[in-house]
Amino acid sequence: MNSQIYCFRASYKLSTQFDEGAVPEWLSVGVNWQGYRISTVPWIADVARALGIIEVENTPQGWISYLESLGLKDVIQVTCEDLFEDKLYC
Repeated sequence: MNSQIYCFRASYKLSTQFDEGAVPEWLSVGVNWQGYRISTVPWIADVARALGIIEVENTPQGWISYLESLGLKDVIQVTCEDLFEDKLYC
């Protein structure tokens, strides 16, 4: 398994069809002034893929397609350092 964390941002305004209450365990989702902050949780996602619970190609583009299928819009990959920058200094 390729246990890698992928990080993304998505538009809060455009993601009107996204249900924050239905976020699967293999995603970590937060919100700030830049929009949704999303990261994969690889140790859960790898198991879910192995069990056939999710079918997502473990690439940035595969995850972007999956996130868009959940209703997120304007999804872009960002470095995880950028995504967690405010937590690095706490």
